[in-house]
Amino acid sequence: MLKKINRIKKRKEFEAIRIEGKIYQSPLFGLVVKKDEGKDKKFGMIVSKKISKRAVDRNKIRRRLAEVIRKNLSNIPEGVSGIVLAKRKLMEVGIEDIEKEFLRIVRQIS
Repeated sequence: MLKKINRIKKRKEFEAIRIEGKIYQSPLFGLVVKKDEGKDKKFGMIVSKKISKRAVDRNKIRRRLAEVIRKNLSNIPEGVSGIVLAKRKLMEVGIEDIEKEFLRIVRQIS
């Protein structure tokens, strides 16, 4: 789980990032990124019911994404806020593949 300081919880924050951010696509997920100098690194995840009707599956995806982000926070530039938009293919892959794709996108941001 991400620390509270690194989580996006409020709807206003989600909307601001969605409107002002730039999207990076991967076969597994989309990442909407907004850069604010001098602020903390914050991330949120959206896993819709289109991915899976079962809450168990959606929560499993959220936990995997949160773990990948937590492990790689040091690789992310300061002041970056992002929203991870899960895709259906995310259920079929392991955490290593998710991490590989996440790091590829983070390199594009830098």
